[in-house]
Amino acid sequence: MASPLLVPRRGVTHVGIIKIDPANIDKFLQAFRACWLEVCKEPECIYFEVFHSKTEPGRFQFVEVWNKDNDWFMEVQIKKDYYKPYWDITRPLWVDRDLHEYDRLSGFNFVDDRYLEGSVKAKGELHETRSSSYELTPPY
Repeated sequence: MASPLLVPRRGVTHVGIIKIDPANIDKFLQAFRACWLEVCKEPECIYFEVFHSKTEPGRFQFVEVWNKDNDWFMEVQIKKDYYKPYWDITRPLWVDRDLHEYDRLSGFNFVDDRYLEGSVKAKGELHETRSSSYELTPPY
């Protein structure tokens, strides 16, 4: 019998790691930012956060949470046109890539408001002008 603590919430979470040569960080992030903005505007995307390793420059971790299942993601979302420029630019930069699919467990989710300070908190805050004025300033 399954544990009552392992009840998944509806949707899917993707956790990925992409490693690139640190010399290509700016190029990678510029291409990624344009795609990230479009993904975050999708009504099914409910969370998308990006991390950069403090100890391993060029190692990025991504966490995406969707309110649809992985079948929907593979059949509908991943086929959107805005992924192609991102892939065309960044795939040659990848040294390694590792992606995993997870169920988000009910009752194990906590976010303190302080964590979200300075973050985009609503889809209405995502604007094209934000992308064009975005500056990458080390440390990433």
